[in-house]
Amino acid sequence: MTIIKKLFYWPQSAPIKMKIMGIVILFVSLLGLIVIMETRSHMQQILREQLKERGRAIASDVAARSTNPMLVGDSFSLYEILQGLPSHYEDIRYLMIFDKNGELVTHTFGEGVPSGLLNLRSIPADLSHDNTLSFNSNEGEIIDVLVPIADGKVGWLRLGMSEISIYSSIDQLSQLLLITTVIISLLGIFGAVLISHLVTKPIRDLAAASQGISLGDYSLRVSTYGTDEIADLGHNFNAMALSIQNYAKEREALVEELQAKETVRQELLKKVISAQEDERKRISRELHDEASQSLTSLILGLKYLSELDDHEKSPAMAADLKELASSTLKEVHRIAVELRPTVLDDMGLVPAIERFVKFFKRQYRLDVDFHAQNRIESRLPNEIEITLYRIVQEALTNVAKYAEACNASIVLEIKPDYVNLIIEDDGKGFDVDQVLKSSASDSHLGIAGMQERTSLLGGEFTIESSPDQGTTVYARIPMERR
Repeated sequence: MTIIKKLFYWPQSAPIKMKIMGIVILFVSLLGLIVIMETRSHMQQILREQLKERGRAIASDVAARSTNPMLVGDSFSLYEILQGLPSHYEDIRYLMIFDKNGELVTHTFGEGVPSGLLNLRSIPADLSHDNTLSFNSNEGEIIDVLVPIADGKVGWLRLGMSEISIYSSIDQLSQLLLITTVIISLLGIFGAVLISHLVTKPIRDLAAASQGISLGDYSLRVSTYGTDEIADLGHNFNAMALSIQNYAKEREALVEELQAKETVRQELLKKVISAQEDERKRISRELHDEASQSLTSLILGLKYLSELDDHEKSPAMAADLKELASSTLKEVHRIAVELRPTVLDDMGLVPAIERFVKFFKRQYRLDVDFHAQNRIESRLPNEIEITLYRIVQEALTNVAKYAEACNASIVLEIKPDYVNLIIEDDGKGFDVDQVLKSSASDSHLGIAGMQERTSLLGGEFTIESSPDQGTTVYARIPMERR
């Protein structure tokens, strides 16, 4: 069963070249075999009919020549007529002459008539039927022709002709057809090889290019000739390979960009963690140095005051303790405001930016203008307010640290669908691409932080700057996150 399955599935697994050659050889061989068989059968019929007609003609001629000798009873003349014919016609096997009563008069058999030949047929009473008869002998098939002499009034003549010449001619023709079939088969094999090469070469090229592309070589292409279906397949494959190559380049660029962003994100995260730790240290130090000492002094003063008698207590000491408690409260309030301005939660984004600008102008001696366009009564979403406020903080901090600017301006434009924030300065500027591609620095991470905050809300962040031309920061945040 396994062998049968293998024989059945072998044509399916064979190469296309072998399939084409096998099909061509099979059909040419079958066609040649059919042509030879049909030709042999048709030629055999034609030559047999011709042999019969030839036998009738020879028998009629001999019967006409035998009429007079039969009338005069000249047996010797009849014998000479019969003996001279087989030497001129190789197809003739025998001749026999009968009288009108069917008695044998003479024949061409030297050793006597073979048994059964005389009884093979009788003299017919009607001459209208077919006068030929075929039978098998040790020499092959014999055609026996019976013709009357003088319309049967004088006698009858039987002529036997062999079909050996027919088969000889058919064999010669079959050999010629076989040679022709072999030549045609060779030509067919050559044509099959040529066709299979023309058909399979583009397919092999496609298979090799496909394998190369699957291994990562996206530059492979196939050669296309003509405008047939295989050429169209080649054009489509090249277009597909080009699309894959472009996609691979875009993917590589995207991977590189993502890796760069991930590096910046990691650095930014480190900076955030470091900043958080530094801020905690600062708050802890300030609480310890300022609030803790003040509260300790307040506790000791109150304890000392509680131990004094009533006449020893003075209003001045109570006033000093009250002043100390008030200053401590202010210090704690200052620390809380630095962590997160309460005005941002209480009054909104615009008042918070206005207060920060006033603080910034006092601290860094810079002229900063703030303009809020299209103010609305309702508050912006909390996450948008926090993001815009931190962008303003970071941008102005970068201006103070690196820009060496004298003036800066902030424009906040609030629209129904989005909020625009523009921060400009007249500082020394910088090469944006060089800074972003350089190793992580404070300014780089500050820009990355602003960009990251904006992208988290589905917004757009852009920086425009060049040396000695100042810097402009654009941030657009939609009201609804995309």
